[in-house]
Amino acid sequence: MVDWNDPDLEAKLGILAVQLLYAILGLYGWEYIRSSHVEIALLRRQLPFRWPLLSYITARFSFLIAVILQATQCSPFYTIVDCQSECFFWTNVAVGCSTTNLAIRTWLIWKTSDLLRLLLVFFSLGHWTLLALFLATARASTINGVCMISFVNPVYASAVVIYGMLYDLALLVFTVIGLLRMPSSSTLWKTLVKQGVVYFIINFLANLILLGLNRLNLNFIMNVIFGTPGMCTCTIASNQVVLSLLRPSSSYESDSTSSAKVHPLTTDVAVAAPW
Repeated sequence: MVDWNDPDLEAKLGILAVQLLYAILGLYGWEYIRSSHVEIALLRRQLPFRWPLLSYITARFSFLIAVILQATQCSPFYTIVDCQSECFFWTNVAVGCSTTNLAIRTWLIWKTSDLLRLLLVFFSLGHWTLLALFLATARASTINGVCMISFVNPVYASAVVIYGMLYDLALLVFTVIGLLRMPSSSTLWKTLVKQGVVYFIINFLANLILLGLNRLNLNFIMNVIFGTPGMCTCTIASNQVVLSLLRPSSSYESDSTSSAKVHPLTTDVAVAAPW
């Protein structure tokens, strides 16, 4: 039987965590550069700023800052990084904004229902409140050169993950119901439904692994080793939902049965493509 508290095993897991962190930095850095055309279009004033883009840009930039700070802390060069107030803070902001990306899309689809929009606001406030409580009570420190959570209230940790999973499920259900109220023959409608399902599956699996490791409580490294990869997966998936709605597609434009067209980034987007 594996002794998860063995110092030699923890040292090896620490090295694995560092290697995994550098892999995440490379993956997310490539993804950030590959999909930076939105920020470039905004800076060049080719794309008018819309308020839903605020959460999208914040999620991307926050996770980029968090992973860079963690990587510099593990680098051979001596770098002073406040693990608690810098790395941990920006990571939580990225998590909150990633879920908010899908919430905004659901909000715009349900533009005729003030009651459901109010419910979405309460759900979002609840999610951000749990993230704030988790940030305030957890303690992060540098262990074996890696920024890790050294103390966390297991109730808050589990609550954040479970609430996030249920929140995403509710957003998926509301999005699909809202789309069912629209003409279902368009290619755009089918794509929006597929995106919602794919995003939920990816986010659900990432949160499920985090929850499982947290409940097993093998050791302090195993509790958080999948945290950064899981957050990276959720952030990229959430960003792709936004990008897919901003990206013009010839297949949509040629769909004769569709009542909504996907316009270029420089124009307003139809209700079915709320971004």
